[in-house]
Amino acid sequence: MFKFFKKQTIHSLCLGLALGALTSTALAQETVKIGVLAPLTGVTASDGGWLMKGHELAVEEINARGGIRSLNGAKVQLVVADTQSKPEAGRGEAERLIEREKVSALTGAWSSAVTVVVSQVAERNAVPFVITSAVADNLTEKGMKYVFRVSPKAKWAVEDAGRFLDYMKTRGTAVSKVAVIYEDGPYGQSVADNYKALFAAKNIAVVADESFRTGVSDLSTQVTKMRAAGADLVVMAAYVNDSIVLFRTMASQNFKPLVLGYGQGQVQPALLQSGKAVEGSFGVVEWMPDVNKESVKKFVAAFEAKYKTMPPPTSAQAYVSTWAIIEAIEQAKSTKPQAVRDALATLKSATGPLTLLPSRQLFGFDTAGQHLVGSVVAQVIDGKFVTVWPPEVAAGAIVPYK
Repeated sequence: MFKFFKKQTIHSLCLGLALGALTSTALAQETVKIGVLAPLTGVTASDGGWLMKGHELAVEEINARGGIRSLNGAKVQLVVADTQSKPEAGRGEAERLIEREKVSALTGAWSSAVTVVVSQVAERNAVPFVITSAVADNLTEKGMKYVFRVSPKAKWAVEDAGRFLDYMKTRGTAVSKVAVIYEDGPYGQSVADNYKALFAAKNIAVVADESFRTGVSDLSTQVTKMRAAGADLVVMAAYVNDSIVLFRTMASQNFKPLVLGYGQGQVQPALLQSGKAVEGSFGVVEWMPDVNKESVKKFVAAFEAKYKTMPPPTSAQAYVSTWAIIEAIEQAKSTKPQAVRDALATLKSATGPLTLLPSRQLFGFDTAGQHLVGSVVAQVIDGKFVTVWPPEVAAGAIVPYK
């Protein structure tokens, strides 16, 4: 009797363990966790809101199509962390997402200052991190193996700005004196350094070099200096709230140079609230919703249907970064960070959501983890952002700056 009971108990125990293991595996495949770092509070909180819209739309589409097909339809879950627009908060949240939430990958972070520290955490823990929007050159120039970026680095975007200025010269608008104004973090400094090198190569004088702290409420001193220097072109690198302060200050001093902003602060809807102060200005940006491309049309239609507004570049980059991680998981057939990283390194696409941004060739990352992507130039025309360069994707003609 005892032998029979013992035998049956052992058999039941083994069967239970086996079923438990299968159940555990099945449950593990029910949800794929992706960590999203976004500034939901702090000086760049408005940018964080736009980031989240792009991430959320991508996940909604992925889950609606049946989830991760290679993992038996596993659903995707965003585990969101607020960086508070602060590097140290970003560091702590990245560590939490990796160590406690066990995410398969990280994305987001927004500003270069926060992205720098998050990339260090990701690299140290061997977890892939797909940067959405930060542009500091060195983010993909440090030889890191787990860091990828869907947006162009500052050097490439400034090179596109130089091509745009050459184009403007052929149309009769040449500049001789330039003022460079920028936020004093890694983003602004990287952009400013590239601009100054560009103008030196073109023999264009930089007559003013002004920086400021993000979140500033007064730029009157900087604008006074740029005006006194006789700048006929102002190039700027600023987040949207700082851009608003700058444009309004220039308008108050009746300073009307050609303005070429850099980054997504130049095409956010909030900027248009400044009215005539921003009319006619230009912005070098990574993407625009009026670009004539099939993947763009599909994304814009889906975004408008969900959020009742047009998407800025921030949302497009978040959307692409999320899809890149998902496609990597599909190819890897695994949620293990190392497998996802290896799949990201070889990921290529010529169709679908990954082609949304203006890639220089097929979607993919180079050996440094950098997406080969370009920029476009938008102008504020009659209170709206219109893509005006390059001509082959332009949605409208350049309006002479007044």
